[in-house]
Order: sequence, then structure tokens, then C-alpha cells
Amino acid sequence: MSKKLLFKLDEVRHILTERDILTAAKSEWLVKLLYAFQDDKSIYLAMEYVPGGDFRTLLNNTGVLHNRHCRFYIAEMFCCVDALHQLGYIHRDLKPENFLIDSTGHVKLTDFGLAAGMLSPQKFESMRIKLEEVGQLSMPFGNPMDQRSVAERREGYRGLRDREVNYAKSIVGSPDYMAPEVLKGEEYDFTVDYWSLGCMLFEALSGYPPFAGSTVDETWHNLRHWDKVLKKPKFEDPTYFLSPRTWDLIQRCVNSKKNRFRNISEIYKHAYFAEVDWSKLREQRAPFVPELDGETDAGYFDDFSNEADMAKYKEVHDKQTALENMADRDEKMGKGLFVGFTFRHRKPTVDPNGKPTSPRKTLPTDGSFGTIL
Repeated sequence: MSKKLLFKLDEVRHILTERDILTAAKSEWLVKLLYAFQDDKSIYLAMEYVPGGDFRTLLNNTGVLHNRHCRFYIAEMFCCVDALHQLGYIHRDLKPENFLIDSTGHVKLTDFGLAAGMLSPQKFESMRIKLEEVGQLSMPFGNPMDQRSVAERREGYRGLRDREVNYAKSIVGSPDYMAPEVLKGEEYDFTVDYWSLGCMLFEALSGYPPFAGSTVDETWHNLRHWDKVLKKPKFEDPTYFLSPRTWDLIQRCVNSKKNRFRNISEIYKHAYFAEVDWSKLREQRAPFVPELDGETDAGYFDDFSNEADMAKYKEVHDKQTALENMADRDEKMGKGLFVGFTFRHRKPTVDPNGKPTSPRKTLPTDGSFGTIL
């Protein structure tokens, strides 16, 4: 990542936050940082490779998940988020793209750039203004939300994602999973991450997030009036429905700040997870286990040597070029801005009895080496 561009966009704090979280993360639920290094122009993060793709790709390929599969994934996502909270961080911008699937089919959380760090005042202001603007607009979107079928809502959302190639890559452009207090720039706590997970569970079971519209403006309008828009989906197929305990879990997550779950213990005890053994989640066989040809198989990710795959990133590259051509900030980038960024992950070593030992090599004690004192 370009140091100059990070400074120009006022994103240095976010990348340093990401580095700090990754170096502190020892949890099996969080992607590990192996190395962090830099040169004069760029900084580099070398991450643990998680080969199964992300949860967004899984949703795109499967459409709607079976409830028992949803229960597995959302339980693991809560464990991921709790591991982050235990480090003292709040993610605030959770979405399916942030959850990666490892070689055994289990979930890990990645991308902590916004966690606990401050959103820039400009971004907060952009989101607040957007919410105000949609409140003043008349919404010529056809049928009211409560009169659209699940199939219509699903197709509207898929059409939006197809039209807006860069939809999910912009904070201000993809508010689907963000809690209202974050969008408004108001005071918030770690339960904003529970809101996001509730939205993801809703999407995995219905095929669209609860506030998704057919246009970006309609999505923002729905979020502004979230308490009126949030409705239990009614499926055309009567054999498919959300059980009372499923809907109760969603409502305990996607709710006003004072009415959400207050801690992870309340979530563990909820009836939706009655069949879940939280202590043995990672020992269970996952619903989907990636078929890999080897440790470096990248088949579940886009092929960056393929023109068709790369075409999907055209708008991203164009946006990056435009950002690089922006005028520089008035203040100069200090030389010490990235001091201490370098990091090397050390694997824990154990003795023959399985007890942790220091990875550092020891000095000889046979008298062949010593000080002059």
C-alpha cells in the first residue's frame, strides 16, 4: 500500500490499527499477520493464507442457505467478533466479505482497518448528509417495501449489486450492514457488530439484507426508517419459513441500541443456538469444505491473470488512479509516521512435554563465548 496515498486519504490511523490488531491476535478466529514491513514508498502486510474464499462468494454461489448451515456460520461469526471485542476493538463495518473460509471450512475474520479507529470527520459527515438527503426525497421505486415479495426484494438487491460494480467497496456506498448510530456519527458501542451479524443472518436465509433496496438511495432510505422496514420475510414456498427463535435472534441483533443483546453470554444462551456446543465448534465438520489441490490453491479467489476477472476491478483501479491524482494535503507527511510498523510472527515452540518454550536461540554456556567483564 502506498504511504503517500494512505497519508493523502487520512487512512494512516486505520492501517496502523489493522497492524496493531493483527500483531495482538492470537485467536484461531482471527486471520494472523505473519510479517509487516516497509520501504520508502510502501508498506506491506503478509497475512496467513485462508484458501476457501469469503462468505460473500459462498452466498453468491448458493443463494439461500439451509437454516442448520446458517446456524453453523453465524455461530462461528459471533466467535470471530467476540475474539475481536476481547482485544478491546469494535469492527463497525462487518460484511460477508470480511469472513474468510479456511481449508477445513471454518471461518476467520479479517480486515480490521476501521476497528476502534476513528472514521474521518468527512466520512461521518458524508453518511449523515446521505441519511438526511434520502429523508427529503420522494421514493419513486414502485411498490412500497412491505408490498414486495421475497423474490422481488431478492432480485432488486441482486440487480443493484450487478449494476453498481463498486457498491460493496465504498463505506458510504454500502450501508447494508451498518448500525444507524454509526451512519449518523452518534455514540455507539460493541453491539453495532451484533447489528451487522443479524443483517447477515437475515441475508443468508432470505437472499437479501433486511434494508436492501433496488437502488442505493432506496437502501439509505430504508436504513433511515429501519424500524418500519424490518419485517419477517414471507416466502412463496410455505415449506420454507423463519422459525420464531430464528426471527427472535435477528430482532435481538437488529434493534435499537438499548434493546440489542448486551453481551456474548446472552447470545450463547439464546434458543436459536440450543444445538450448538460452543466449546467444540471448530471440531465439527463444516457444511462446505474447500476442495484444494494444495496449500497454495487459489481457485476460490479471482484469477488476476484472467481478463474477465480483472474487468470486475476496472472501476476500483480507475478510482485508485483518481485518488492518486488528487491534490496533496497541505501538511507534509512526517518521516516517523510509520515507525514501529515492522513485525515478524514467531511460531510458538514447545518442549518434548508440550510446554511452551522461548523461540529465541540461547548463547553458548560452555565458556566459548562471554563478555569482557
